[in-house]
Formats: sequence, structure tokens, C-alpha cells
Amino acid sequence: MFLGLIKNEFIKLFAKKKTFIIWGLFILLCIILVIVSESSEKTYLKYNSPKAQVQNLANEISSQEEYLKTIQSDAALSEDEKKANEVQTQSYIASLKVQLESAKAELENSSKENWKEALDNRIKEQEKIVKEASDAQSKKVQGQELKRLKIYQKHNVPLDSENYNTGINYYILNVTMIAASFLAIGLSLFNGDNVSNEYNPGTLKFLLVQPVSRIKVLLSKFVVMVLSSTALIMITQVLFFLGVGIIKGFGSFNRPYLVGVKFEYTYQNGKRFITEVAGSGHFILLWKYLIAALALQLLFLIVMVTFILLISTMSKSSVVTMTVLICAILGSNIVYNLSTSYRKISPFIFLHYSDIDNIITGRIVSRTGSFLFTWQMVTGMSAFTAVLFLAISLVVFKKRDIQI
Repeated sequence: MFLGLIKNEFIKLFAKKKTFIIWGLFILLCIILVIVSESSEKTYLKYNSPKAQVQNLANEISSQEEYLKTIQSDAALSEDEKKANEVQTQSYIASLKVQLESAKAELENSSKENWKEALDNRIKEQEKIVKEASDAQSKKVQGQELKRLKIYQKHNVPLDSENYNTGINYYILNVTMIAASFLAIGLSLFNGDNVSNEYNPGTLKFLLVQPVSRIKVLLSKFVVMVLSSTALIMITQVLFFLGVGIIKGFGSFNRPYLVGVKFEYTYQNGKRFITEVAGSGHFILLWKYLIAALALQLLFLIVMVTFILLISTMSKSSVVTMTVLICAILGSNIVYNLSTSYRKISPFIFLHYSDIDNIITGRIVSRTGSFLFTWQMVTGMSAFTAVLFLAISLVVFKKRDIQI
């Protein structure tokens, strides 16, 4: 009977036009992220790649040489000023030419055959910097950079791999951006009327008189809400990852990613600040970061769905349900941005668990001012909150038969 209830809920869900409209909006958002990622790659290639640097330096040299020719004809300058400007400009041009030669050499080394050699040379230079570091703090910071470079070397990954619109880079962008910007609102629109909307046509009243427990009725709705939301969001993300990967390449899953950054209180001029501990944190491979990000996204999805279920169960009006959900999401974000006191208690409020990247890296501490905001706290509070909301929903729903 329980499987029959689940099947019935799926049929009703996919009979609604709203389901496909919201899914379409999510697909549109994924397409926009593809465009953003591709645009970022083009910007990098245009302004920051070795080839672009060579072109920019050549243009700057040409511009300065033209300026040098006009100095003598500038009536606003005295003879001494003209000589000083000429010397300064010639010195600048000489410096640019040195940079141009260096950029040309880097361009040659950045080819598929030579980027490894360039990385090896950079590691050797970094080893010298570590040895010459004058204090323990500098040695720790430079040592961390050396570890990062050696991970790139060990796993045969180009240093600029994060700047390209590859499958793995897009997937991580999608997961972190979707959770931060769309997930809470999207889930509310998708599931907000799941229970409350049933009161109007009397469908729920019909179900409650059937030979099946009320708990099973509500649990069937909860299961469908979680499964459908997870499938539509995470499967769509996987499909876009595969699409970008097939077209642009999947990229390296073994790029190092710094996580576990620590913070401490420091005092300056009688004021207390939270500052990052120099050289803190450790590197994990990108595929491990992705797994952690997907796990946090799924966890946030589940606790958000239980919250939606709770509000939808307590209200007989879909309008009231949606109003409460939207106000809770937007209101909490507004207060979060305006109040430092509120940010300090945000580790206990599940609505702020969508900042996946900062939670994994540990930098959420600097944003909130709370040392309690860790991934362990997020995991524990999410589980506790989900169980609590589901339990309250079941208790409220058990009494609905005498209130309809």
C-alpha cells in the first residue's frame, strides 16, 4: 500500500504543469552558468594567458614608443622636463622589453610539450624561497605553496587548469552556485503546495478514510518530495557536466583544493579581529571536494524539504505556505547581511547551510564571525533539524482528520 501511495504521488506530481515549468527554469539556469563559465574562460585567454600577455606587452611598448616621439614637440614641458620624461619613458620601455622576452619564453613553455618543464622550474624556485624564508610564518606559507605545486606535478595537471570551462570546473560551479542562489527558493516553489494544496479539493480527506495510516500518507509525500527534488536537480547537473565534458573536455579531477582553513582572534589598537592563520589548511584532490560539495548539497536539500513539508502540513492554504517560506528565506538572508549578532548564531540555522564552498574550505568563519560554523556542525544540525521537522509534521498531521 505504501508503494502505491508513492506511485500515486509521482503521478500527481508529473501531471502538474508547474513541475515542468520549474524544471525548465532550472535547466535555463544551468545554461546560463555554461555561458558564464565559457565567458570566464575567454576572458582569461584574452587577458591573462601567456599569448595575451605577449600581445598586451607588445601593444604597450608600441604605445610608449609613440609617446616618446611626441615628448619633444610638447610645448607644455620645459627642456629639463622633456629630458626627464624621455629618460623615464626609455627606462620603462626597456623594462617592458625584458618582460616581453620573459612572456615569450613563458608562451613557448606553456605549449603541451613544455608546461611540465615550466612547472618543474617553478617548483625549484619555490624550494629556494622556502629555504630563504626568514621567519617561521613565511616558511609555513611558502611551504604550503610548494605543496600545492608538487600536487600539480605529481598528478600531471597544468597550473592554469582551473581557468578553463571543463566538465569538472563547470560541475563544481553549478553545485556551489545552485545551492547558494536557487536551491531554497526552487525547492519551495516545487514542493510548497505538496500537502496544503490537497486540502482544497478534498483529496486528503479521501485518503485519510482509506485503510492506511496517516503516517504512511505523509511519509509517502515526504519520500516523493525528496526523491523528485534530488532527481530533477542532481541528475540535471550530471547531464550538464557530461555535456560540457564531452564538448570541452572533462578536465583533471586531481587538482589540489585548499580546505580546512583556520582562523584566530587578533588584536589591533584595542579592537578584536578574526584573521586567517597563515599557512593553515590542507589540500585535497578536486574529486574529494566535489563529493563533499554534493553531500552538503543533498543534506541541505533534505532539511529544506522537511521544513517545506512542516509549513505545508501546518497550513491549509498554499498561498500562506508559499508566503511563509519566501519570507523565511528572504528575511533570514536580509538579517544575515545586516546583523553581525545574527551571523554569529547562523551555525544553528539551517537556512544558511547553502554556502557550500565556504563551509568546506572553512572560510565561513570569517564571514560569520563564529568559530562554531564548521562542516561537522552543519552535518549534525542538518540531521537534527530534519528529524525534528519531520517528527513535528507527523504529529500535526495525525490530528488533521478531526480538523478537516
